[in-house]
Parts: sequence; C-alpha cells; structure tokens
Amino acid sequence: MNAPPLLIKISIPFGSSTERLWLPLFLIYPFLAVFALILLPLVLVAALLLWPMGWSRTIVLTSPYLFRVICELRGLEVDIQQKNKRILIYFK
Repeated sequence: MNAPPLLIKISIPFGSSTERLWLPLFLIYPFLAVFALILLPLVLVAALLLWPMGWSRTIVLTSPYLFRVICELRGLEVDIQQKNKRILIYFK
C-alpha cells in the first residue's frame, strides 16, 4: 500500500500567466485522525444496531477502505485541456 499524498500541486491559468499552488495535505491529516476518533463510538453503536440487517461489516470497514482510497491518490494526475487553457492537479 502507498503512503498518503503529502502535497497537491495545482496549476491554473490566469490570463496570460499560469498560477501554481502547492497545498500541504499533511497539515490536514491530524485533524482527520481526531475526527475519526470522535466518530469511532458512533460507528460502533451503528454497527451494533444494524447487526441483524447485515450492515455492520460494511459500516465497520468503511474507514479502512476510505484510507486505502486516500493512499492510492498518490501519483494521480488530472490534466484538463481546453483550447489554450490547461488545468493540472497532481497529488504528490
């Protein structure tokens, strides 16, 4: 499994120049971890309540699957071109 991306590089054209933004994702990860810990008891209660319907496994495994998706974003490059405009989003 890959490590989660640390930066997003965004390149957007403004007039005749291109603006490049580097957004640090590693500053967001501690807040996501705290948010996940706060939601953990609610997820466990929901899993217990939905056990008879068979939804408990899906609810409990949602967090690891979302983490896997975030980790697989590393190296993703989105390149949008239209005539003379080009927008580039790159996860590093």
